[in-house]
Amino acid sequence: MAGGVLRRAAALAGCMVVAFSATAAAAPPELVPAAVDRYLADSLAATGFPGMAVAIVRGGEVVHAAGYGTDGRGDPVTPRTPFRVGSLTKSFTAAAVLQLVDAGNVALDAPVQTYLPDFTTADPDSARRITVRHLLNQTSGLADSGIPSLNDGGQDLAQRVASLRAARPVSEPGREFHYSDPNYQVLARLVEVVSGEPWAAYLGERVFAPLGTADTVAGATAAQADAPPGHVLLFGMPVARPELDGLLAGSGGVVSTAQDMGRWIGAQSTGGGPVLRPDGVALMQTPPPGVVGGYAMGWQLGTPEPAPRRLEHTGVLSTYSAIQVLLPESDQGFVLLFDGNSATADTAGVAAGLVAILTGDARPAGPRSTAVLAAVLGAVTLAVLALRVRQLLRVPRWQRRLVARPRWTALPGLVRLVLPVALVAGLPALLGSMIGRSFTFWQLCLAMPDVVVPIAAWALSGTVLAVARIVALVRAGRGLDPVAPR
Repeated sequence: MAGGVLRRAAALAGCMVVAFSATAAAAPPELVPAAVDRYLADSLAATGFPGMAVAIVRGGEVVHAAGYGTDGRGDPVTPRTPFRVGSLTKSFTAAAVLQLVDAGNVALDAPVQTYLPDFTTADPDSARRITVRHLLNQTSGLADSGIPSLNDGGQDLAQRVASLRAARPVSEPGREFHYSDPNYQVLARLVEVVSGEPWAAYLGERVFAPLGTADTVAGATAAQADAPPGHVLLFGMPVARPELDGLLAGSGGVVSTAQDMGRWIGAQSTGGGPVLRPDGVALMQTPPPGVVGGYAMGWQLGTPEPAPRRLEHTGVLSTYSAIQVLLPESDQGFVLLFDGNSATADTAGVAAGLVAILTGDARPAGPRSTAVLAAVLGAVTLAVLALRVRQLLRVPRWQRRLVARPRWTALPGLVRLVLPVALVAGLPALLGSMIGRSFTFWQLCLAMPDVVVPIAAWALSGTVLAVARIVALVRAGRGLDPVAPR
């Protein structure tokens, strides 16, 4: 019965996929691997990352796979080099859930509590109305801002579900899109409970093995799925470091290769394969109607202009990043894997350029240079420090200028010097409010050190200058009384 429900539910979903293919104009231009390699090699240099891999798919088949640069162990990157794919994991978790739906073991529109009776939130009535579909579409009402335990370490999937008792939903189920990893962590726990297997083992047996992706593994944490060290960028220079550990099951725990990811993209682009039937694939790739955000189930609908319509998903960890793209109008797709992560690296520009090549643009714009932005931010940092050194050397002159004025007139300037400390402390909350995600300060430091360092240098050096000025006044014996000139 559930299989029939899935087929009926996917009928409307399939209309969009059919519409994509029906609008296809002509066959895609001839693929010139050498041109692709030149573009990607230049793009890798522009990002500043040491290594990258690609797999390009046409008609469901991998037609080009290559590696560029080196991995975190100094070895040349090949199509079989392992990468952490981050949130590309969500599409695998979605496929696992839809397999259970197709088998009649799960109903998409059943409350999550049907399968996880202990699942609840700070709003029990809302929690009772959250369905499996809501979790898949990221419309459960759960959002990073309402989950106090989001960045708690040491949790497993059962503990994650239990911790959501304190989560405050930010919207009614099914109303709004809020991207949040716990949605897919709850789904991973659902897979475990319904199938009786650990999430990673289920993916290995029911998803990876049928695809023939022998080099792909899943781990509940970064430590449970081995990969070379990734990189962060410090003023354009790659620094190798291990991935932050923590709960990744369901949302980000897959380690794969370009060759293996190409097989996954191929199965997704043909609308069928050994993992899901066509109606399940169509359902995965179709966002719910009436919800802003375009998020389907591990895929997001993007309509950048003037590029062709595409389905995509990005993956970001502290030391790796990735993007998978489907181009339904031309029956193509690709995956790009990077052995580094930086908010200043234009990985989206790399993907946009590859889309342009695959759709007929022989001279794509390519990504912006990380080195140029790093040089600007580095120059800002040096300028801030140079200004503070000059001001520190001029503290005695500053003190002498106050002798004719009441001592309290120095207080506003001293307060202004230490105010940037509040900006540093509030940076995670500020960015979180802007993009709807929640990060620790350390995560932000790793993701964008070129931005954090100038702000921190401004705050720290201002505090040092404020202290130096206060010490100078105290030593001069001025106290808080008005001072007469000498």
